[in-house]
Amino acid sequence: MATIRDVAKKAGLSVATISAVINDKPGVSAAARAKAQAAIAELKYVPNRTAQALSNSRGSTIAVLIPSIENPFFPQVVKSLEDVFQSNGYLTFVCNTEGRIDRAEAYIRQMSRGFIEGAVISLTWELTQPSILDAFRQWRIPVVGLAGARPVEGMDAVIPDDPLGAYEAAEHLIKLGHRRIGFIAAQQSKTSEMRLKGYRRAFSDYGLEYNEAHVCLGRNYSNAEGHILTKALLNRRDCPTALFCFNDVMAQGALAAAHEEGIHVPDDLSIIGFDDTLGEYAYPQLSSVTLPKSEMGFLAGSLLMDHLQGRHHEPRLIKVKPRLVIRNSTAPPGQLHRSKTNNAG
Repeated sequence: MATIRDVAKKAGLSVATISAVINDKPGVSAAARAKAQAAIAELKYVPNRTAQALSNSRGSTIAVLIPSIENPFFPQVVKSLEDVFQSNGYLTFVCNTEGRIDRAEAYIRQMSRGFIEGAVISLTWELTQPSILDAFRQWRIPVVGLAGARPVEGMDAVIPDDPLGAYEAAEHLIKLGHRRIGFIAAQQSKTSEMRLKGYRRAFSDYGLEYNEAHVCLGRNYSNAEGHILTKALLNRRDCPTALFCFNDVMAQGALAAAHEEGIHVPDDLSIIGFDDTLGEYAYPQLSSVTLPKSEMGFLAGSLLMDHLQGRHHEPRLIKVKPRLVIRNSTAPPGQLHRSKTNNAG
């Protein structure tokens, strides 16, 4: 007996589109509707009316898979996604992988039961593994990538221009007069690589020497890791006068570490974050590279709606432009910090 996935495969359409045709929902093009009806007739597909009733009572569902619900960047983007989905009659199922492949695969197994019509995934390591992508293809679930630095060939995606944002952060510190600029991020992270690339390009463009000793990579992007890495840099003899942090969460940990070391921000140490999720609420208010989070969610949600409603197009990779926001945590190098460095050891 044919299943709805067999019909979708035969028609070359998504399960969501076949479901929309069966349930006579709007938003499906005439061409897609004709393909679906032809495949249904050829395979003699008979919908499971019980399943239909359950589906219709529950409403269509879209999965959003992210690496960390604790990182405030992702809830802010998910809010925008949810607005798009809800306005189109879809519920949102948020999946938190914690950066682990086993958790990602567990969510995927749940989706195989057929209650998910589409997905938005962060383009992080665990969510771009072949086992995950192959499952989506096998079940003909349309997927859009959002954030992360691992674009997938043939997949729509909305990502920030990470090298540009990092360049602007480093350039801001250089123009203030800093030459010893630290960078803290996470190991084995493609996004860290992209931001480090922009940071290094700024040094090169301004004729400055890149010092690898001022780059500290930790296990993750957490507040605690930002605290640990900042302490390590501040206790080196040739410690930085400024610090560029992978994100605002790490920058928050850096602010706490500086305070514990008796180092005043920004008089002794300038600190700048990335993503601008906490900047206004830190003390001092944090300079950061802001990302258009609402716009990113809207664009990714709209791309997925195109797939679910039969509006097919060539795969799109949309890069959004970051913007530097200068607040109270950055200033020219201070006398106190230089004195502390010169008196060390």
